[in-house]
Amino acid sequence: MRSILIIGLGRFGRHLSLRLSELGHELLVIDQDERCVSEIAPFVTAAQIGDCTDESVIKSLGAEEFDLTFVCISNNLETSLIITMMLKEQGAKKVITKVNQDLHAKFLLSGGADAVIYPERDMALRTAMKYSVASAFDYLELSPDYGVFEIAPPKSWLGHSLGELDVRKKYRLNVIAYKENDVIKAVDSQSFIFTESIHLLIAGEKKNFQQFVKKHAASS
Repeated sequence: MRSILIIGLGRFGRHLSLRLSELGHELLVIDQDERCVSEIAPFVTAAQIGDCTDESVIKSLGAEEFDLTFVCISNNLETSLIITMMLKEQGAKKVITKVNQDLHAKFLLSGGADAVIYPERDMALRTAMKYSVASAFDYLELSPDYGVFEIAPPKSWLGHSLGELDVRKKYRLNVIAYKENDVIKAVDSQSFIFTESIHLLIAGEKKNFQQFVKKHAASS
């Protein structure tokens, strides 16, 4: 369990707060909008109304006590930058700031942000990759060239073992886990048998996965 401060309860800040709370973390969330704060309050450890461009408000939060701080305000560079700089001045350990432009990211990283995140861009890339491959149920990008795909096992694989099919050598892909009834378990043996009831989590380069999909489609 980690202690986390979230500043800004727009759509991203709200969803982030709810998910982190579900995962069991201690959260303090703050926003100027009383309605946003009152709506999220039942689901988090503590919720507060306040203007974080006010230095006295930032000082009152005890930013140095939190493991992580998220600044979820991306529509105003000046506001994000002021808050980020004040948080670091108050000893915040790790500040992660939401951005929507590369230029903003450069300013914020120079201004003290430890990391920046692009939720809209990242979701757009994930969605594009997921739906560009007909057989993919989900996709997680780990780098511009590498990702993890969720797919159903090809029909020709059913009843065969991972070692028998030699997936890694044949396709340059790694079957790292499988999902069944929404439970994910590691594939840690070459004797693992592919069945119709599971989805596979396959890691590898996008180009290799696309070649695999073309070959599978041609043979199905």
